[in-house]
Amino acid sequence: QRQACAVIEEIINKWATSYARAVELQPGAEASGALHFVALFSKPSKEEPIAWPVVRVNFTVPEGFASALVPRVTYSLEGERMVYDVTTDLGRRFKESWLDRIVMDKRAIRADMALRTKR
Repeated sequence: QRQACAVIEEIINKWATSYARAVELQPGAEASGALHFVALFSKPSKEEPIAWPVVRVNFTVPEGFASALVPRVTYSLEGERMVYDVTTDLGRRFKESWLDRIVMDKRAIRADMALRTKR
């Protein structure tokens, strides 16, 4: 699991440099033995040192990844169905704007909920 986590960290370190990030085993994955991880991305600032919202990116690392020259790691962004493979061009072209869009969507939903409760 530590090796798989290191592979994911190596991948995401090239991604969104303005975001803080952490990788952890997905809940329930430890009991099943599956190599499913979640990377948490947040954008802290002076105004919000503990940033909200957090964006989750789910990763799957195949068994036997350590023997592969290029491990076939897949990922999907929270709330989306598209699964990207880091061995393909599209999967390698991660864009920070994808995270920005999810953050903006979450902020808009929170603002909308706040307006509804003020009525």
